[in-house]
Formats: sequence, C-alpha cells, structure tokens
Amino acid sequence: MEEIRFKGLNHITLRVNDIARAEEFYGEILGFKVEKKMGRSMTVYRIGRDSLVLVEAETEYETTSKDYRVDHFGFIVDRPEDVDRLAEYFKEKEVTVLSGPSNRKNGRFVFISDPDGNMIEIFTE
Repeated sequence: MEEIRFKGLNHITLRVNDIARAEEFYGEILGFKVEKKMGRSMTVYRIGRDSLVLVEAETEYETTSKDYRVDHFGFIVDRPEDVDRLAEYFKEKEVTVLSGPSNRKNGRFVFISDPDGNMIEIFTE
C-alpha cells in the first residue's frame, strides 16, 4: 500500500456524565472557548489546532450510574480516498472496522478498534 501520512491527532472525545458540569469545568475553570454545540449533549472546544469534544453519556441520571471515559480519538488524513484506502488496508490486516467508511456533512470517516478495544476515528474534512 502506498504510504498515507497522518497529519496529526485532531481531537479527543470524552464521555461525561453531566454536560453542564463538564462545560463549566472546561469552559469557565480551564477557560476553553466553545467552538460549536451539537444538540444538547455535545460540545466542541478548539484548543489551538486540536479539539476536545464532550459527549454526555447515555446513562440513567442517578449518583450510582457513571459512564465516563475517553470515547475515542481521531487522526486526520488529507483526502477522502485516503480514508477508503486505509479502511481496505485495515480489513486486510484483520483490524476491526466499527463503522464506515462513510460520508458526513463535511468529510469522510472510518472508525476502527485497536487490540485493546480503544476506538479510533480516521477522517478528512
């Protein structure tokens, strides 16, 4: 396979239990500026060239129910064709493809899993 270069680690998505509390921490205490909100359960902060994405967990709202973790991290590539070529490469190498390759409003993506189950997004905008 022709070499495809990753341009960088573009974002980390954190799953949080209370989006308002997380927004207060990251926005008011750490001083990150909101780049955009996506519905009521997702907030994107731009930090330099990178992004921190908060996603509210889909758990019951009780003190004993917790779901917080790094949801996934994303690497950016140059072109939509790179996403497709990597998806084929991952299949050849028996890497678990979780979703895609698929188009979104501003680009193309594929989600894979590493050997420990960490979710990784590879995309282009």
